[in-house]
Amino acid sequence: MLPELDVDDAADVLEFLDEDEGAEIAANLPVEKLVPLLDEMEPDEAADVLLDLSPEQSAAALAHMGSADQVRPLLAYEDDTAGGRMTSAVPVLRRWMTAAQASEYLRTFLSDRETHYYLYVIDRNRKLIGIVGLRELVLAAPAARVEAFMSADVISVVADVDQETCGQLISRYELLALPVVDRMGRLVGVITHDDLVGVIEDEATEDIYALNNVSADSDLDVFSPLRMMVRRRLPCLYANLFTAFLAAYVISQFEDIIEQVAVLAVFLSIVAGLGDNAATQALAIIVRGMALAQVEFRHARRAILRECVIGLAHGVAVGTAAGLVAHFWRGNAVLGLVVGVATLGNLFAAGIAGTAVPLVLKALRLYPALASSVLVTATPDILGLALFLGLATTYLPYLT
Repeated sequence: MLPELDVDDAADVLEFLDEDEGAEIAANLPVEKLVPLLDEMEPDEAADVLLDLSPEQSAAALAHMGSADQVRPLLAYEDDTAGGRMTSAVPVLRRWMTAAQASEYLRTFLSDRETHYYLYVIDRNRKLIGIVGLRELVLAAPAARVEAFMSADVISVVADVDQETCGQLISRYELLALPVVDRMGRLVGVITHDDLVGVIEDEATEDIYALNNVSADSDLDVFSPLRMMVRRRLPCLYANLFTAFLAAYVISQFEDIIEQVAVLAVFLSIVAGLGDNAATQALAIIVRGMALAQVEFRHARRAILRECVIGLAHGVAVGTAAGLVAHFWRGNAVLGLVVGVATLGNLFAAGIAGTAVPLVLKALRLYPALASSVLVTATPDILGLALFLGLATTYLPYLT
């Protein structure tokens, strides 16, 4: 079907196909059919197609492409970096140009290009020195020089920066495009906001999966193959089984106490469950803060201290309620005190764990959301149960 379309339509179809489908179709096209389509596509899209082809096919197509000089530099970057996401077709101005000259250049440049929202000002060495919005260009006097109305405060990224950082910058500063420079500050490309929509979605999916004990690099959906579903989800269940046995081991150290005061078993799940919920709340907030670049490891002390205060407040409020219920339910004030103090300590520890563990993992260059699967949920379980049963042992004469 694709070869039957004209070049413009065929290029549009190939550009918007799913990555795997597009790669399969491109691989089956002869070079003489593929090259015109690649020349019609934006350089970054053409580079993506070439990277999905075999080295032989990619080299053969590149050798016959008219836009090879624009596409070839993009092939040197990893697909998940700023360089891999950018397009090299960038509208650039010089500071000595007038607004009238810039407008004429823009009309020529945009005649067959995708929409650009900013114009970038470079010096003779192609270093990025300023940025001009379309609004500023339209409102400027025709004879005004570009340097008079450009902004020298330019937000940019280096080409080898991870795509997630690019998405964070575009989201934080509400940018429509993000210029990409090399290590010398020379403009090499630009990333438009629509190029990163899929990236932001993928990163959000990773966080959701990791927070819910599914492999963070998973591409599962509702109708993924059963074998894949089992294989990707099973490792986290094994990890949880291990932490469950740790909690069971803690309980086993107090079997004699539980036998003497059977009512303690009733409150085990309450103490552990409250800790799990508090830890998950803290974890979700801190991971979101990291994803939006609001929190870094240098903020660890402040974040942990804040969560200590929050955990203490939650512990006092919920612990008091739990203690009162236990007291009036079982008619034992000491039992209410044990339940209340254990709940307070558990919520306090859960808040600290939910904040500190992902920060430490981030500092170790590990995926912070993975903390939810093992460490964060295990901490309140083990500490809470140990505290609860330890207090019960101390006050055993008053509980029997």
